[in-house]
Amino acid sequence: MSEHKSRRKNIGGGGLGLPTILLIIFIILKLTKVIDWNWGWVLSPLWISASLGVLFLLFIGFILFIALIGLVSQSSSLIVGIKRWFGRIDSEDTNVENEEASDP
Repeated sequence: MSEHKSRRKNIGGGGLGLPTILLIIFIILKLTKVIDWNWGWVLSPLWISASLGVLFLLFIGFILFIALIGLVSQSSSLIVGIKRWFGRIDSEDTNVENEEASDP
């Protein structure tokens, strides 16, 4: 039984990330008066990592919004352009695009 437990891999991430380590270092340096930074910059690892997380979520939301538009209108020029960008254009999409190009 103990052999089985010893062979298990530790899958959990655990540990501290880079922003947390930087935050601890900056706070220690500020409290020991080694640096004379504003507290906004001392706490910058928090707000920089939070803003990157928000940007990531906005990007995912944008992708989902584009997918929703694609479900509503499969033949829209935006969806056809995205499909062409990824090289997944179908023959019916090119027919629709040709019809749109010929309309005045």
